[in-house]
Amino acid sequence: MPLQDLDRFGAMRAFVAVGQKLSFADAANELGISPSALSRRVAQLEDSLGCRLLQRTTRRVTLTEVGALYLDRCVDILARSEEADAAVSKLAREPQGLLRVTLPNLYGQLRVAPLLPEFMRRYPKLKLELSFDDRFVDLVARRADVGIRIGNLETGDYVARKLAPNKRFLCASPDHLNRFGHPTQIADLSRHACLHFSPLMEEGRWRLSHRGRKVEVPIDPVVRADNAEALRQLALGGQGIALLAGFLIDDDIRTGRLVQILPEWTIAESWVFAVYPHARFLPMKTRVFVDFLAETIG
Repeated sequence: MPLQDLDRFGAMRAFVAVGQKLSFADAANELGISPSALSRRVAQLEDSLGCRLLQRTTRRVTLTEVGALYLDRCVDILARSEEADAAVSKLAREPQGLLRVTLPNLYGQLRVAPLLPEFMRRYPKLKLELSFDDRFVDLVARRADVGIRIGNLETGDYVARKLAPNKRFLCASPDHLNRFGHPTQIADLSRHACLHFSPLMEEGRWRLSHRGRKVEVPIDPVVRADNAEALRQLALGGQGIALLAGFLIDDDIRTGRLVQILPEWTIAESWVFAVYPHARFLPMKTRVFVDFLAETIG
């Protein structure tokens, strides 16, 4: 059955949803239609193309070889279609629609989430879909409009905008320091257990600087973890010295639950970035969100 151009875009969106989730039920839920209606749309598209895009069994859905190729093309075509619409429609003048944002788990909870009520008051026609994940996800594959990332950025097909410095500190509990001594110089760190945030690119060492002097301190952590809050709890429990971000431990330092170690030494610079895919026409919803974060976080 041939598909008209407008119907084809709808069928392509249906196929992309299934192809990315590999589930008719999940894709139908995302699109707000029934699984049977979604299956008919994909079947019409396959009939129009004269080939099978998906292999279906009672237990799973997989892409055929041609289906995987067509999925990549469809994602690109739909993205270009959205850019064209944004360039000439109300979206280019007034923020509205769904804004998908990926955020680091703890930073998103502690620093970004408290700002969102004000953002939504400013832009009441926008809806938000938030995904909290410490991994550097592929924005295009996740169909995300904006990602918040911390640390050194790897090269990628996206635009990055600095929002704020991410200050980090060496810290330990008073109990730990009473038992093992308070470090007064770099060499003293070797006598202490270390708690290390494993996603840091400088794995196996801490980079410190003081008055132009830079040193790399080799560490053999007693705990490596990809969750900074877990390391904070271990530090509070007296299990060692941790290198943690200020947004996580500011209150602990202020109240004395944790003590800053070697405060005259600074940690290698780290930044909070907003990243978004390259686009000839940046959607207004993306622009206003990044500008808002630069204003409120920066």
